[in-house]
This record gives sequence, C-alpha cells and structure tokens, in this order.
Amino acid sequence: MKNKKLIISLAVVALLSLILFLFLRSNSSDTTPITTPVVSLPINTIPVTERPFLTLTPDSTGRTLTLALDNTEVKEVIEYELVYQAGTKQEGVFGRLNLASEKLPIEKDLLLGSRSAGGKTTYHEDVTSGSLTLSYGETKLKESFNFLRFDPSDPVMSSPDARFSIEFTAKAMAADKVVVTMKTFGYPADLPTETSVKAGPYSYRADSVKGDVVLSIRLPAGEHINPTIYEYDAVFGDWVALKTILTDDTVSATAISGSTFIVTSE
Repeated sequence: MKNKKLIISLAVVALLSLILFLFLRSNSSDTTPITTPVVSLPINTIPVTERPFLTLTPDSTGRTLTLALDNTEVKEVIEYELVYQAGTKQEGVFGRLNLASEKLPIEKDLLLGSRSAGGKTTYHEDVTSGSLTLSYGETKLKESFNFLRFDPSDPVMSSPDARFSIEFTAKAMAADKVVVTMKTFGYPADLPTETSVKAGPYSYRADSVKGDVVLSIRLPAGEHINPTIYEYDAVFGDWVALKTILTDDTVSATAISGSTFIVTSE
C-alpha cells in the first residue's frame, strides 16, 4: 500500500513539474516577436523625362505655397510630403493627389502654419528652406527648395545646390516678398529636338516680378559646345532659346517671361 501511494505521489509531482515547465516556456521573455521589415524606396532613380513636372509658388502673403503638378503619365495616387524649416523647428504638410480622378494640371494650396478645429490659424514664422517628397507605386522623388525674402539692396538669389542664381532689379518686387527656388522634378514639356540637357530643370517662383531677370547656371567643369539656356513659355507651351553667354563654366542670359530653365549643349 505504501509503495502504491509513493508511486501516485511521484506521478503527481512529475505531472505538476511538466505543467509548470510548459507554462514557463510559453511565457518566456526570450520569445522573438514577429516584425514586418520597413522597405525604403530608392530616391530619384527614374529618368527626369518620366517624372511629373512640379512647382511651388508663394502667394502674395508668403503664408501659402501652391503646389502645381502637370505633364505626367501617372494614373495613380501620389502622396506628397512638404517639410520645411521654421526658425529652430521643422514643420510639415502632408497630402495625396488622386490622378485617377483629378484633371491635370492639379493645384493644392499648402498652408505654412496650422488651423485649429475652431478655425484659428497660426502661421509659422522664419521659414527659410525645405524639401518636397513624392511617393507613388515603387517610385520616390525628392527635391529641396529655398524660401527666400527679397532684399532690394541684394537682389540675387540662388537654388539649394547654388548652381542656379537669379538677379532681379531693385524694384522687381516689394521688400520681403517671397521667392522660391528649386530644381523641378520633371520637365513641363517635351525637350527641344536634337539637344542634350546639361543642367536643370531649375525654376524660381514669385507672386509677381517687374523688370528684367538675369539668370546664371554653373555647368560641370569641362568643354562645353554651344551651350544654350532655354526657358519654358507657359503661354505657348514650348521652350524658347535665350541669348546665352558662356564664361568659364557658367552660362548666363536674360529671361523673357519664363521661370523654368534648362541648359542644352551639342
């Protein structure tokens, strides 16, 4: 009888030990959680000719940028992310463009500030620069921009890469008016025939400009055969060749009426 009780006791202890082992194993802190890897898309890998044409234009107050998109074969949703420096803080505006339902050209006003549920608007001050990112399908595009204030005593402004500069007259616009400079994502129209693009497309955008605008574009070092600056004529939808001067590796010209430019060479 004693042996039988001993056997039963040992069996119970063994069973409890097995249950405890399985419980501890199932709740072990060494269990590796299942994670989904985040895939980062490469940036600016498709040819410029296949990218949408996009610009940022400030309104008369400099509180809003109008995002304008055109000349693209994309028929899906494009997500955009505008990030800009406002003083010591970084702010952002995010949104979507549905090219399946919206007709080109598409324009969106992007407020450089915030608006509360009650309708109160707070504007971000001391904006200086930023970047714009587009994402659609397996494509990701990104360009930087300068957000500049016009100074009549120093009316020269440049692009973020410092290769494109524009010089206004002292009376081109009121002091502190905003000018945005950047490389555009794509071309506004088909390129001039039998040409090779050496620089650009660059653009500047302002609410309004008076007088001549002289632009300069610095080319990569080397031999340049008949380099020509073209500006895009938005009225006629075509490229117009400008009288171009080459000095060392820099070309310059006086714009006629356009604000998007490329440099071609033979």
